[in-house]
This record gives sequence, structure tokens and C-alpha cells, in this order.
Amino acid sequence: MNLSQRLAVALLSWLFLSATALLAQPRLILVVSIDQMRYDYLTRFAPVYQGGFKTLLDRGAVFTNSLYRHANTETAPGHAVILSGQHPSHSGIVANLWYDPLLKRSFNVVDDPAHLPVGGPGRGASPANFLGASVGDKIRQKWPDSRVVAVAVKDRSAVLLAGRRATAAYWFEEGCGCFITSTYYAAQPPAWLVEFNKRKLPDSYFQTPWTRLLPDSAVYEKYATADDSPGEWDLKDTTFPHAHRGRPPARAYYENLRRTPFSDEMALEAALGALQAHGLGAGPAPDLFIVSFSAADTIGHTYGSHSQEVMDTYLRLDRLLDRLLKAVEARAGSGRALTILTSDHGALPLPEWLQRQGIDGQRRTGRSLLDAVQAAFRKRYPSAPDLVALYEAPFFWLNLETMARLGLRRAEVEQTAIRALLDTGSIAAVYTHAGLLSDAPSRDPYLGLFRNSFFEPRSPHLIPLPKKNYYIDDFIGGSGHGTPYEYDRHVPLIWMGPGIKPGRHAALSGPEDIAPTLARLLGIDYPLEPDARLLTEILP
Repeated sequence: MNLSQRLAVALLSWLFLSATALLAQPRLILVVSIDQMRYDYLTRFAPVYQGGFKTLLDRGAVFTNSLYRHANTETAPGHAVILSGQHPSHSGIVANLWYDPLLKRSFNVVDDPAHLPVGGPGRGASPANFLGASVGDKIRQKWPDSRVVAVAVKDRSAVLLAGRRATAAYWFEEGCGCFITSTYYAAQPPAWLVEFNKRKLPDSYFQTPWTRLLPDSAVYEKYATADDSPGEWDLKDTTFPHAHRGRPPARAYYENLRRTPFSDEMALEAALGALQAHGLGAGPAPDLFIVSFSAADTIGHTYGSHSQEVMDTYLRLDRLLDRLLKAVEARAGSGRALTILTSDHGALPLPEWLQRQGIDGQRRTGRSLLDAVQAAFRKRYPSAPDLVALYEAPFFWLNLETMARLGLRRAEVEQTAIRALLDTGSIAAVYTHAGLLSDAPSRDPYLGLFRNSFFEPRSPHLIPLPKKNYYIDDFIGGSGHGTPYEYDRHVPLIWMGPGIKPGRHAALSGPEDIAPTLARLLGIDYPLEPDARLLTEILP
């Protein structure tokens, strides 16, 4: 073979490899976040899944030990991690809200006074408080024609998943029963959004009570608990069917709509509208489409992780996911869509359910912690009535100005509060800024998780760790999340699409691994947290 022939073969090989790489690159990347989805919802309800979850379980790479690597497992920190790969210590998203010492009030994670709501009343939300970049930002940097679009019920979910350079982000606003955006993304509501809101889809659910999807209640009793179980919500409205509270256009109706699977239905319809309107998956560059479903979070808080209501929510979501997966593949073309599914956090089962399993689950009021600390402060510092600047159970922000004015030593004030908190019997440990900033060796298994959650300008001054299986809240029933325990950190993580081999992977992983792994698949350089990893199981 002469030189010209070798060059011709080399050129043909290069063209073949380039074409193969182009075909392998997804046109459309779908990221689905299901708020408060525990990992066991995948396995426990698997026998009755027939739609999207079944497809993902059958055709996807399932990471069975995906756990968040930070302690404060709330909505905002989780959603900020998913497509940034950054711990709250680096992104600054430490909680759903924090205390602002200049404004002297709490500050919502996506509050931005520089922007206004568009399409209706509400919050002028933006990612201004998020530090750093997301993989969506890097995609748009590499391919300026790429589009990054997020749709969610919660504003913080849409905004934090979308990143700083998103094409669009949309969320549901209870003040109007409509989906809105903000001037960070658009000066005027896009035409498709105006037409969508004219449908008044949320109002259409008013005549339909929430009943079980499946007619056989025995199926629910097999995979969940009895319909009327101790510890659910207000201890009154705890059985099917569930009537709506309020009526449209009252805000109370739209707020309660979140406590039903109908809010996932309207989120899907809005997402399908955005998918079409933004022409996602139709161009040569990859697009990123993000959909966050939130009904499971509110319903989980209300009825608990083993309730028939949670089970019914996932059976319905199974069908919605099926529609979404098919719509995305139709847009991108066969074999050109990549899907990633995960959650922002898990949840603690109802303490009453735990007790029936022989586990020491306890329900304690948030007020009990505040009362204990304030009583200790009144006794020790009678001339300082305002040492607590903000209490958001179980977290405390202290009034540093008052301490400075009165010449109080911060360490002594903190120790006074810590002794009071430990004496309540509800708290296992209390973390302070000084302790989290220290590099002293420790055998504390949770210290690293709390350090990953710590960003000094925003983090609470006192961070109590409730005892395991203790739920601290002032509401009469329900349960929640927010701790470093496994039940709050263990979430689903599934990849499905071209080149992704179906199977189960038991090695430790976490949502922090999503962004760097996706970037590697797309040929983008991306930073990796020291305790995160690339999901090599799915990399070519």
C-alpha cells in the first residue's frame, strides 16, 4: 500500500469514527428529578410498575447504592447538586433558606430582588445565589446553539437544576394557579406559556377527587400499609377518596393541589408544551431538558413513605413517565435520547410506622428545641433577649450583633445552647462553625457530610443532628427529611440511552457523580469533588 492509499484509508477511518461519534452523541438529554423519592420506591413497587419506571428498570443502568454526600438533605441543596456535582460547601446552596444579617430576615434560596416574575405574580427567582457552574452551563458554552430548559412545580427546583446559563426555566405559582418564569430568563412570557395558562388546567381537577388508581385495595395493602394509619397528616383526612381543599381561583386550592398527584399531571403537560415550543432535540447540538416532579414530596410529608397515598402517587407517576419518555424519544429520534433519573433526597418513615416495626421512632416538636434554648439564654443572659436571630427547626442562626454589643463570647453562648439542646433528649450532636472549620481528627461518621453542607456566610450557627429516626416538626402528623442518615440520603440513580448497558451496579455512588459523568460522555472537561467519582460502569 503506497502513501496515498494509506492516507486515503486514514481519512476514511477518521470520517467513519467522526460519524460514529456524532451518531452516538445524544440529541436530547432528559434529566428527571422526583422530589423525595426514596430508593426503595423502585424496588418495593416494581411488581406493579407497567410504564416509565418499568422501562427504566428494564433498560437502564441502575445504581443501587446512590447516596448524597452532604448532611442537610433538603430540596434546594439536592437539586443544586444534581447537575453541578458541587457540594453545598462549594455551591453555597446550604438550605432552602437562610438568615441574612444585613436584611435581618430569612432569605429564600432563589430570591433575587433584581428580577421580576413573568407570566403572573410570584417570586422574581434566579440562580444568583448559586456559586459556580452546572453541566448545562458547560454544554451551552461548548455548543452555543444548545438549549437548556427546566420545568418544575417548585421554583427552586427549576432554577437550581437549570443552572446560570439556561435558555428557560418555568415553575408553578399558587398566587395565580399558573406557570411562570422571571425576567432572568425572559422579558415577556413566551406565547406557548400564555396559551398553556389560558387552558386553566389546574382548575380542571377541582371536580375530580383523588381516588386510588387501581380498583383493588388489596394491592395497596400488599405493598403499602392500611389506608388509615397512625401518624398521617392531620389525623383526620387520612383515607381515600381525598377531596380538594378550597376552590379555584383561591390560593388555598392551588396550594393543596400540590398535595395530590394532579400537580404532577399539570407539570407533565407544561413540560410537554416546553419540549415542543423550544424545539428540543431537533438541532445538531445536544439539548438538555429537565423535568422535576414534586407531588411525591408533599404527599410523602403528609402521609408517610409507606402510605397508600405515596404508593398511588408512584403508580400514577409511572404512567406519566411513560408519556414523557416516549415524547422525548419521538423528538430526538430512536436511539438519540439519554435519560437520567434521580431525586433530591429521601425521607424518614412515619415514627408510628417505625414503632410498629420495633424501631425507636419518635416525634418531637420543633418548638421544644427553641423553648429549651431560649430558657437557657434567659437564665444565663437575662439582659440579651434576642440572641436567636432565626430558628428554622432544627437550625439556629444567632444574633452576632447582640453578642458583640454586649461583649458576650460566642463560644460560651453556643455551649449554653448546645447543653440545652442535648438535654432535650432529641438531639444526638450539635455542630458549630468552629467545629466544621477545624481540621482536628475525629471519629464522627457524619462530620464529613456536615462539612460538605457547610458554607460559612450562610450556614446556621448551630446545626443540631436529631437522633436517628426522630422527626422534629410542629405539625401533628406526617414526616420529613433533612438529616445525614441513610434514609434521607439514599436515592434512585438510573441512566438509560445509547451506549448505556442495562444492569445493576452496587458500588457506592451519588448524585454528585451525574454532572462529571455526563460531561465526560459529551467530551467536556468538568471538575470532580474529591469524594465523588466518574460512573465508569457506563462510560465507553
